[in-house]
Amino acid sequence: MPRPRSAVIGLLACLILLVGCTTPAATLPTATPLPSPTTQPTATPTPIPSPTPIPTFAAGSTIAGVDVAGLSLSEVADRLRVALAEPAELDLRAGSTRLRLDPATIDLTVSLDELLDEAAQALATGGPTTIPPRFQFDDAALRDQLAGLATELSVDSTISVLTSTETISRSFAYRPGRTLDLDAAVEAVRAALAKPKPGPIRLKLIPVTTPPPVPLERLREEIEALADELPGVVGLHLIDLTTGEQIGLNDRTVFAGASTIKTAIMLYTYIELSKLSERQEFWMNEMIRYSDNLSANDLLAAAAGGQGTDNAFVGADAMSTLLQEELGLRHTYLYIPFETADYIKLYKPTFRCGPKAPVGAKPYTEMGACLRAEPASMARLYQLIDQCANGEGQLLERYKRLTAKRCQEMLDWLALNNDDSRMVAGLPADVRVEHKSGWIEDMQADVGIVRSPAGDYILAVYYYRPLTAGRSSWSDEVMAPVVTAFSRLVYSAYNPLTLE
Repeated sequence: MPRPRSAVIGLLACLILLVGCTTPAATLPTATPLPSPTTQPTATPTPIPSPTPIPTFAAGSTIAGVDVAGLSLSEVADRLRVALAEPAELDLRAGSTRLRLDPATIDLTVSLDELLDEAAQALATGGPTTIPPRFQFDDAALRDQLAGLATELSVDSTISVLTSTETISRSFAYRPGRTLDLDAAVEAVRAALAKPKPGPIRLKLIPVTTPPPVPLERLREEIEALADELPGVVGLHLIDLTTGEQIGLNDRTVFAGASTIKTAIMLYTYIELSKLSERQEFWMNEMIRYSDNLSANDLLAAAAGGQGTDNAFVGADAMSTLLQEELGLRHTYLYIPFETADYIKLYKPTFRCGPKAPVGAKPYTEMGACLRAEPASMARLYQLIDQCANGEGQLLERYKRLTAKRCQEMLDWLALNNDDSRMVAGLPADVRVEHKSGWIEDMQADVGIVRSPAGDYILAVYYYRPLTAGRSSWSDEVMAPVVTAFSRLVYSAYNPLTLE
């Protein structure tokens, strides 16, 4: 039946309405009144961030000598580009001399990039900074420029001749000049360029330790001046073993040979004998070291193939022929052995002598006829031996028994000469001299090779002084110092005394 079902539904709807009507009404929220304009709070604006300050260099900061305090890195770059665009001239000082060096001549530049890189690192520290300049330059060009300036700065050495109240005292001397110490100058410039402000650069002048050479013509003038002060005749010949130059005074005048001829006896012995026996070495030592006449005769005889005085005459004649005809040593010979006057009277041997005086060039001396020497020829004899010792020259070409070693042996013998009162007396004690001296009543001589620190040379000095009435000979005290004086003069030309 459909009506009752509809009634139920209607009843339920009515009940629902009744329940809603009996429930209290819900309380609505109260609206908050708007504040009046006088009491409304002010809104806080959002802050706008300010830019970070650009870092600047602290007070007292310099870069390459330029004040950069308060500047930023970019401002520093601009300032340095202007300040360092053209490096200033370098101010060089040497003593009282002042010179300017153009930076362009050494390609002097400043490495701006390197400075700015270093400046950026220093800026980060916040403190004051000092950065020296970073110069770049051509080292070779700097050395060349300083070498050129050296000629303006250098002071030349001066040569003079010292004389004294003593007649036979004369020597060359030099006052050292000054020259630029080139290595030290380069380092001084380099060190100055590493400073913030280079300032004046002090260059050091050092003494010239090598004296200027004395021209041989100047030496000849002094030799002549010294000879003019002496009574008698001076014969001198000099050969420079480095240059080969030669000078002489009366070097073609013929003198008595005396014992200077014993060097020729030694050479003749070496030419004729392949090897010296122990006995012959003893004679050689006696002849050269002590100028023993009888030992000289024994060597002449041995070289001639025998012994005794007869063979000594043969050897003397053969040696004289060798000297004059084979080696071209004019007026230089020994035709009779030493100390044979009594032998000649007793045994009347056959011998020859040279032509009667006068021979050779003027001025003439009392020279005898059988034993003579010419200064130029004697100097040449030593030159031949020295050349042979150096593996060259006429002796090696002509004589098969000679070798460089054997010629050096001859020089070593001559270095043993015990006479230190003539040539050697004019030289320092440590100088090697290979020489042979000789003397008779009116003549003294010395010939040898001087191994000088500033150059080797050969010197032959002969001094003849005529005997005055009632005098039979001149003493060593009168004659030997003359030879010494010329030896000293020549040595000082090669090695001048130093004046402070």
